[in-house]
Amino acid sequence: MKIRKALSWSIVVAGFFLGIAGIKALEGLEDRQRETTTVATRVIEDVRGRKVRVPKKVTRAYYPYYYQNLLSVAGPDAFERVVATSTFDTANYSGVLYNLLKERSAGFDQVQDVGSTLKGSFDIEKLIALNPDVVILANYQYDGIGEANIKHLDELGIPVVFIDYTDLSPAAHYQSTTILGQVFDTQNRAKALNQNYQRHITNVAQRLKLVKEKKRVYVEQRSSGASFAEYGKAYGDGMLMGTLAKAAGADNIYRDQIKTTGDVNPEFLFAQDPDVIFIDGTNYADPRSVSLKVGYGISPKETQQSLAKLVAQRPGFSQLKAVQSGQLYALDNHLMRTMKDYVLIEYMAKSLYPELFTDLKPEKNLQDFNEKYLPDLADKDSFLAQWDMEKS
Repeated sequence: MKIRKALSWSIVVAGFFLGIAGIKALEGLEDRQRETTTVATRVIEDVRGRKVRVPKKVTRAYYPYYYQNLLSVAGPDAFERVVATSTFDTANYSGVLYNLLKERSAGFDQVQDVGSTLKGSFDIEKLIALNPDVVILANYQYDGIGEANIKHLDELGIPVVFIDYTDLSPAAHYQSTTILGQVFDTQNRAKALNQNYQRHITNVAQRLKLVKEKKRVYVEQRSSGASFAEYGKAYGDGMLMGTLAKAAGADNIYRDQIKTTGDVNPEFLFAQDPDVIFIDGTNYADPRSVSLKVGYGISPKETQQSLAKLVAQRPGFSQLKAVQSGQLYALDNHLMRTMKDYVLIEYMAKSLYPELFTDLKPEKNLQDFNEKYLPDLADKDSFLAQWDMEKS
Protein backbone atom coordinates (compact mmCIF):
# COMPACT_ATOMS: atom_id res chain seq x y z
CA MET A 1 0.00 0.00 0.00
CA LYS A 2 2.79 2.43 0.94
CA ILE A 3 4.59 1.62 -2.29
CA ARG A 4 1.41 2.25 -4.30
CA LYS A 5 0.88 5.59 -2.52
CA ALA A 6 4.50 6.61 -3.05
CA LEU A 7 4.28 5.67 -6.71
CA SER A 8 1.04 7.59 -7.11
CA TRP A 9 2.59 10.61 -5.43
CA SER A 10 5.62 10.40 -7.74
CA ILE A 11 3.35 10.35 -10.75
CA VAL A 12 1.49 13.40 -9.46
CA VAL A 13 4.74 15.29 -8.85
CA ALA A 14 6.14 14.32 -12.25
CA GLY A 15 2.92 15.36 -13.92
CA PHE A 16 3.06 18.66 -12.04
CA PHE A 17 6.54 19.50 -13.28
CA LEU A 18 5.80 18.31 -16.81
CA GLY A 19 2.77 20.54 -16.76
CA ILE A 20 4.90 23.48 -15.68
CA ALA A 21 7.39 22.75 -18.48
CA GLY A 22 4.56 22.62 -21.00
CA ILE A 23 3.13 25.87 -19.69
CA LYS A 24 6.56 27.52 -19.93
CA ALA A 25 6.94 26.36 -23.53
CA LEU A 26 3.49 27.69 -24.37
CA GLU A 27 4.28 30.93 -22.59
CA GLY A 28 7.44 31.28 -24.70
CA LEU A 29 5.43 30.81 -27.87
CA GLU A 30 2.74 33.18 -26.60
CA ASP A 31 5.38 35.78 -25.68
CA ARG A 32 6.77 35.61 -29.21
CA GLN A 33 3.30 35.87 -30.73
CA ARG A 34 2.33 38.67 -28.33
CA GLU A 35 5.50 40.55 -29.25
CA THR A 36 4.62 40.16 -32.93
CA THR A 37 1.13 41.53 -32.41
CA THR A 38 2.21 44.49 -30.25
CA VAL A 39 4.90 45.90 -32.54
CA ALA A 40 3.92 48.09 -35.48
CA THR A 41 3.43 45.95 -38.58
CA ARG A 42 2.46 46.17 -42.23
CA VAL A 43 0.90 43.60 -44.54
CA ILE A 44 2.72 42.87 -47.77
CA GLU A 45 2.10 40.44 -50.62
CA ASP A 46 5.09 38.34 -51.67
CA VAL A 47 5.88 36.89 -55.10
CA ARG A 48 3.96 33.69 -54.28
CA GLY A 49 0.81 35.70 -53.63
CA ARG A 50 1.00 35.20 -49.86
CA LYS A 51 -0.25 38.01 -47.64
CA VAL A 52 2.26 38.40 -44.80
CA ARG A 53 2.33 40.71 -41.79
CA VAL A 54 5.88 41.94 -41.08
CA PRO A 55 7.31 44.38 -38.51
CA LYS A 56 7.70 47.95 -39.71
CA LYS A 57 11.12 48.03 -38.08
CA VAL A 58 13.26 45.07 -39.11
CA THR A 59 16.62 44.65 -37.38
CA ARG A 60 17.22 40.87 -37.50
CA ALA A 61 16.45 39.44 -40.93
CA TYR A 62 17.42 36.24 -42.68
CA TYR A 63 18.42 37.09 -46.26
CA PRO A 64 19.58 34.35 -48.66
CA TYR A 65 21.15 35.64 -51.88
CA TYR A 66 20.79 38.60 -54.30
CA TYR A 67 23.14 40.60 -52.07
CA GLN A 68 23.59 43.43 -54.55
CA ASN A 69 19.83 43.97 -54.61
CA LEU A 70 19.65 44.11 -50.82
CA LEU A 71 22.33 46.81 -50.72
CA SER A 72 20.69 48.68 -53.60
CA VAL A 73 17.30 48.76 -51.90
CA ALA A 74 18.12 48.90 -48.18
CA GLY A 75 21.31 50.96 -48.39
CA PRO A 76 25.01 50.42 -47.60
CA ASP A 77 24.31 49.44 -43.97
CA ALA A 78 21.80 46.75 -44.95
CA PHE A 79 23.81 43.85 -43.54
CA GLU A 80 23.79 45.41 -40.09
CA ARG A 81 20.10 44.45 -40.09
CA VAL A 82 20.71 40.87 -41.23
CA VAL A 83 21.56 38.08 -38.77
CA ALA A 84 21.53 35.03 -41.04
CA THR A 85 22.15 33.98 -44.63
CA SER A 86 23.00 30.98 -46.82
CA THR A 87 26.69 31.47 -47.52
CA PHE A 88 27.05 28.68 -50.08
CA ASP A 89 24.54 30.23 -52.49
CA THR A 90 26.91 33.13 -53.17
CA ALA A 91 30.36 32.02 -52.02
CA ASN A 92 30.31 28.85 -54.13
CA TYR A 93 29.47 30.69 -57.35
CA SER A 94 30.56 34.28 -56.80
CA GLY A 95 33.56 33.91 -54.54
CA VAL A 96 35.16 37.21 -55.50
CA LEU A 97 31.95 39.15 -54.89
CA TYR A 98 31.47 37.36 -51.57
CA ASN A 99 34.98 38.27 -50.41
CA LEU A 100 34.55 41.88 -51.53
CA LEU A 101 31.44 42.12 -49.39
CA LYS A 102 33.30 40.66 -46.40
CA GLU A 103 35.98 43.30 -46.81
CA ARG A 104 33.80 46.30 -47.60
CA SER A 105 30.19 45.91 -46.53
CA ALA A 106 29.42 46.93 -42.95
CA GLY A 107 28.11 44.05 -40.85
CA PHE A 108 28.51 41.38 -43.54
CA ASP A 109 31.21 39.44 -41.72
CA GLN A 110 28.95 39.14 -38.65
CA VAL A 111 26.08 37.46 -40.50
CA GLN A 112 25.64 33.80 -39.50
CA ASP A 113 25.48 30.96 -42.04
CA VAL A 114 22.49 28.63 -41.54
CA GLY A 115 23.19 26.29 -44.45
CA SER A 116 21.82 26.06 -47.96
CA THR A 117 18.83 24.47 -49.66
CA LEU A 118 21.11 23.95 -52.67
CA LYS A 119 23.18 21.52 -50.58
CA GLY A 120 20.33 20.16 -48.47
CA SER A 121 22.02 21.60 -45.38
CA PHE A 122 19.57 24.35 -44.40
CA ASP A 123 19.32 24.33 -40.57
CA ILE A 124 15.91 25.62 -39.58
CA GLU A 125 16.59 25.25 -35.84
CA LYS A 126 19.78 27.30 -36.05
CA LEU A 127 17.82 29.96 -37.90
CA ILE A 128 15.12 30.01 -35.21
CA ALA A 129 17.77 30.24 -32.46
CA LEU A 130 19.05 33.46 -34.07
CA ASN A 131 15.62 34.99 -33.35
CA PRO A 132 14.97 36.65 -36.73
CA ASP A 133 12.11 39.13 -36.97
CA VAL A 134 11.56 38.21 -40.64
CA VAL A 135 12.75 35.43 -42.96
CA ILE A 136 13.18 36.53 -46.57
CA LEU A 137 13.43 33.55 -48.91
CA ALA A 138 14.23 33.34 -52.60
CA ASN A 139 11.64 31.50 -54.65
CA TYR A 140 14.20 28.84 -55.60
CA GLN A 141 14.37 27.86 -51.91
CA TYR A 142 10.68 26.99 -51.60
CA ASP A 143 10.93 23.25 -52.25
CA GLY A 144 14.06 22.92 -50.11
CA ILE A 145 12.46 24.68 -47.14
CA GLY A 146 9.07 23.01 -47.47
CA GLU A 147 5.62 24.03 -46.28
CA ALA A 148 6.04 22.30 -42.92
CA ASN A 149 8.98 24.53 -41.97
CA ILE A 150 7.25 27.63 -43.29
CA LYS A 151 4.22 26.79 -41.13
CA HIS A 152 6.51 26.14 -38.15
CA LEU A 153 8.10 29.58 -38.50
CA ASP A 154 4.67 31.15 -38.81
CA GLU A 155 3.51 29.41 -35.61
CA LEU A 156 6.52 30.90 -33.83
CA GLY A 157 5.50 34.35 -35.01
CA ILE A 158 8.33 34.60 -37.55
CA PRO A 159 6.96 35.92 -40.87
CA VAL A 160 8.24 34.36 -44.11
CA VAL A 161 8.40 36.45 -47.29
CA PHE A 162 9.38 35.27 -50.77
CA ILE A 163 11.18 37.33 -53.42
CA ASP A 164 12.42 36.31 -56.88
CA TYR A 165 15.06 38.02 -58.99
CA THR A 166 15.95 34.81 -60.84
CA ASP A 167 12.74 35.25 -62.79
CA LEU A 168 14.14 37.99 -65.01
CA SER A 169 10.77 39.45 -65.95
CA PRO A 170 10.47 43.16 -65.15
CA ALA A 171 7.32 42.41 -63.12
CA ALA A 172 9.22 40.05 -60.79
CA HIS A 173 12.05 42.58 -60.43
CA TYR A 174 9.60 45.35 -59.56
CA GLN A 175 7.64 43.27 -57.06
CA SER A 176 10.73 41.89 -55.34
CA THR A 177 12.22 45.38 -55.05
CA THR A 178 8.96 46.77 -53.69
CA ILE A 179 8.87 43.96 -51.10
CA LEU A 180 12.42 44.69 -49.92
CA GLY A 181 11.56 48.38 -49.70
CA GLN A 182 8.57 47.54 -47.50
CA VAL A 183 10.47 45.10 -45.29
CA PHE A 184 13.40 47.45 -44.67
CA ASP A 185 11.27 50.62 -44.71
CA THR A 186 13.10 52.11 -47.71
CA GLN A 187 10.10 52.48 -50.01
CA ASN A 188 11.35 55.65 -51.69
CA ARG A 189 14.63 54.01 -52.61
CA ALA A 190 12.79 50.96 -53.97
CA LYS A 191 10.47 53.15 -56.01
CA ALA A 192 13.41 55.04 -57.51
CA LEU A 193 15.10 51.75 -58.46
CA ASN A 194 11.95 50.48 -60.15
CA GLN A 195 11.47 53.72 -62.05
CA ASN A 196 15.10 53.68 -63.16
CA TYR A 197 14.81 50.07 -64.41
CA GLN A 198 11.57 50.78 -66.24
CA ARG A 199 12.98 53.90 -67.89
CA HIS A 200 15.96 52.03 -69.29
CA ILE A 201 14.11 49.00 -70.65
CA THR A 202 11.32 51.16 -72.10
CA ASN A 203 13.90 53.22 -73.98
CA VAL A 204 15.30 50.05 -75.55
CA ALA A 205 11.87 48.60 -76.36
CA GLN A 206 10.73 51.79 -78.10
CA ARG A 207 13.78 51.89 -80.37
CA LEU A 208 13.54 48.20 -81.21
CA LYS A 209 10.17 48.88 -82.87
CA LEU A 210 12.20 50.30 -85.77
CA VAL A 211 13.97 46.99 -86.41
CA LYS A 212 12.83 45.48 -89.73
CA GLU A 213 14.84 42.25 -89.61
CA LYS A 214 16.12 40.78 -86.37
CA LYS A 215 19.72 39.63 -86.06
CA ARG A 216 20.19 35.91 -85.54
CA VAL A 217 21.95 35.20 -82.27
CA TYR A 218 23.59 32.37 -80.33
CA VAL A 219 23.66 32.74 -76.52
CA GLU A 220 25.80 30.43 -74.39
CA GLN A 221 26.45 29.98 -70.70
CA ARG A 222 30.11 29.11 -70.26
CA SER A 223 30.65 28.33 -66.57
CA SER A 224 33.14 25.48 -66.45
CA GLY A 225 34.71 22.55 -68.26
CA ALA A 226 38.01 20.80 -68.83
CA SER A 227 38.83 23.16 -71.71
CA PHE A 228 37.19 25.69 -73.99
CA ALA A 229 36.84 22.94 -76.58
CA GLU A 230 33.83 21.86 -74.54
CA TYR A 231 30.71 23.94 -75.10
CA GLY A 232 28.64 25.22 -72.23
CA LYS A 233 24.85 25.33 -72.30
CA ALA A 234 22.78 27.09 -74.94
CA TYR A 235 20.10 29.48 -73.73
CA GLY A 236 16.61 29.45 -75.17
CA ASP A 237 14.29 32.46 -74.89
CA GLY A 238 12.87 31.40 -71.53
CA MET A 239 15.75 31.65 -69.08
CA LEU A 240 18.31 34.14 -67.78
CA MET A 241 20.56 35.55 -70.53
CA GLY A 242 18.26 34.11 -73.18
CA THR A 243 15.38 36.12 -71.72
CA LEU A 244 17.46 39.30 -71.73
CA ALA A 245 18.67 38.66 -75.29
CA LYS A 246 15.06 38.40 -76.42
CA ALA A 247 14.32 41.73 -74.71
CA ALA A 248 17.28 43.15 -76.64
CA GLY A 249 15.70 42.19 -79.97
CA ALA A 250 17.64 38.99 -80.66
CA ASP A 251 16.35 36.17 -82.85
CA ASN A 252 17.73 33.25 -80.85
CA ILE A 253 18.77 30.34 -83.10
CA TYR A 254 17.80 27.92 -80.29
CA ARG A 255 14.38 29.42 -79.55
CA ASP A 256 12.51 26.48 -81.14
CA GLN A 257 14.86 23.79 -79.80
CA ILE A 258 15.36 24.86 -76.18
CA LYS A 259 13.00 26.64 -73.81
CA THR A 260 15.41 27.31 -70.94
CA THR A 261 18.90 25.82 -71.30
CA GLY A 262 20.20 22.73 -73.04
CA ASP A 263 23.16 21.03 -74.67
CA VAL A 264 24.85 22.66 -77.63
CA ASN A 265 24.93 20.79 -80.92
CA PRO A 266 27.99 22.18 -82.77
CA GLU A 267 26.67 20.93 -86.12
CA PHE A 268 23.44 22.85 -85.57
CA LEU A 269 25.39 25.95 -84.52
CA PHE A 270 27.58 25.86 -87.64
CA ALA A 271 24.57 25.24 -89.88
CA GLN A 272 22.76 28.24 -88.38
CA ASP A 273 25.89 30.43 -88.57
CA PRO A 274 24.53 33.27 -86.38
CA ASP A 275 25.20 36.97 -86.91
CA VAL A 276 26.17 37.60 -83.30
CA ILE A 277 27.39 35.45 -80.39
CA PHE A 278 26.94 36.34 -76.72
CA ILE A 279 28.67 34.17 -74.12
CA ASP A 280 28.17 34.69 -70.43
CA GLY A 281 30.88 33.83 -67.96
CA THR A 282 32.15 35.29 -64.72
CA ASN A 283 34.88 35.02 -62.12
CA TYR A 284 33.61 31.77 -60.63
CA ALA A 285 34.66 30.67 -57.16
CA ASP A 286 36.45 27.52 -58.34
CA PRO A 287 39.85 28.62 -59.74
CA ARG A 288 40.13 25.30 -61.56
CA SER A 289 37.08 26.01 -63.72
CA VAL A 290 37.84 26.87 -67.34
CA SER A 291 35.31 29.66 -67.73
CA LEU A 292 35.05 32.83 -69.74
CA LYS A 293 36.75 35.36 -67.47
CA VAL A 294 34.65 38.44 -66.87
CA GLY A 295 33.29 40.19 -63.78
CA TYR A 296 34.65 41.43 -60.45
CA GLY A 297 38.39 41.00 -60.13
CA ILE A 298 38.91 40.49 -63.88
CA SER A 299 40.79 42.98 -66.07
CA PRO A 300 39.88 43.75 -69.71
CA LYS A 301 43.14 42.06 -70.74
CA GLU A 302 42.15 38.84 -68.97
CA THR A 303 38.76 38.85 -70.70
CA GLN A 304 40.40 39.26 -74.12
CA GLN A 305 42.84 36.45 -73.38
CA SER A 306 39.94 34.24 -72.33
CA LEU A 307 37.99 34.99 -75.52
CA ALA A 308 41.07 34.28 -77.66
CA LYS A 309 41.54 30.88 -75.98
CA LEU A 310 37.90 30.01 -76.51
CA VAL A 311 38.10 30.79 -80.24
CA ALA A 312 41.41 28.96 -80.67
CA GLN A 313 40.39 25.80 -78.81
CA ARG A 314 37.04 25.17 -80.48
CA PRO A 315 37.40 23.37 -83.82
CA GLY A 316 35.86 25.44 -86.60
CA PHE A 317 34.65 28.20 -84.27
CA SER A 318 36.84 30.82 -85.94
CA GLN A 319 35.01 30.17 -89.23
CA LEU A 320 31.64 31.27 -87.90
CA LYS A 321 30.36 34.48 -89.46
CA ALA A 322 29.95 36.18 -86.08
CA VAL A 323 33.52 35.38 -85.04
CA GLN A 324 35.03 36.45 -88.36
CA SER A 325 33.24 39.80 -88.16
CA GLY A 326 34.21 40.37 -84.53
CA GLN A 327 30.63 40.02 -83.27
CA LEU A 328 31.63 37.88 -80.30
CA TYR A 329 30.83 39.26 -76.85
CA ALA A 330 31.52 38.36 -73.22
CA LEU A 331 28.90 39.18 -70.58
CA ASP A 332 29.15 38.88 -66.80
CA ASN A 333 26.68 36.27 -65.56
CA HIS A 334 26.49 37.96 -62.16
CA LEU A 335 25.05 41.14 -63.60
CA MET A 336 21.86 39.12 -64.02
CA ARG A 337 19.28 38.87 -61.24
CA THR A 338 20.03 42.45 -60.21
CA MET A 339 18.34 45.82 -60.55
CA LYS A 340 21.10 46.80 -62.95
CA ASP A 341 20.68 43.92 -65.40
CA TYR A 342 18.95 46.31 -67.80
CA VAL A 343 22.55 47.17 -68.73
CA LEU A 344 22.86 43.71 -70.29
CA ILE A 345 19.76 44.40 -72.40
CA GLU A 346 21.19 47.76 -73.45
CA TYR A 347 24.58 46.29 -74.30
CA MET A 348 23.15 43.45 -76.37
CA ALA A 349 20.68 45.75 -78.14
CA LYS A 350 23.44 48.19 -79.07
CA SER A 351 25.67 45.33 -80.24
CA LEU A 352 22.86 44.03 -82.45
CA TYR A 353 21.56 47.34 -83.79
CA PRO A 354 24.26 49.98 -83.28
CA GLU A 355 22.58 52.44 -85.64
CA LEU A 356 19.57 52.66 -83.28
CA PHE A 357 21.61 53.18 -80.13
CA THR A 358 24.44 55.54 -81.10
CA ASP A 359 23.89 57.68 -77.99
CA LEU A 360 23.49 54.79 -75.56
CA LYS A 361 26.40 54.05 -73.22
CA PRO A 362 25.72 50.82 -71.32
CA GLU A 363 29.15 50.70 -69.67
CA LYS A 364 28.67 54.22 -68.29
CA ASN A 365 25.15 53.35 -67.14
CA LEU A 366 26.58 50.40 -65.23
CA GLN A 367 29.21 52.55 -63.57
CA ASP A 368 26.63 55.23 -62.72
CA PHE A 369 24.38 52.64 -61.07
CA ASN A 370 27.21 51.19 -59.01
CA GLU A 371 28.41 54.59 -57.84
CA LYS A 372 24.90 55.61 -56.78
CA TYR A 373 23.55 52.40 -55.26
CA LEU A 374 26.59 50.18 -54.68
CA PRO A 375 29.45 52.55 -53.83
CA ASP A 376 31.40 49.77 -52.11
CA LEU A 377 31.24 47.70 -55.31
CA ALA A 378 31.95 50.37 -57.92
CA ASP A 379 35.05 48.61 -59.25
CA LYS A 380 35.94 49.36 -62.88
CA ASP A 381 36.53 45.74 -63.84
CA SER A 382 35.63 43.89 -67.04
CA PHE A 383 31.88 43.21 -67.08
CA LEU A 384 31.02 43.67 -70.77
CA ALA A 385 33.44 43.11 -73.64
CA GLN A 386 33.65 42.67 -77.40
CA TRP A 387 36.35 40.38 -78.74
CA ASP A 388 39.27 42.41 -80.07
CA MET A 389 40.40 40.33 -83.05
CA GLU A 390 43.43 42.48 -83.81
CA LYS A 391 44.95 42.01 -80.35
CA SER A 392 44.34 38.27 -80.24
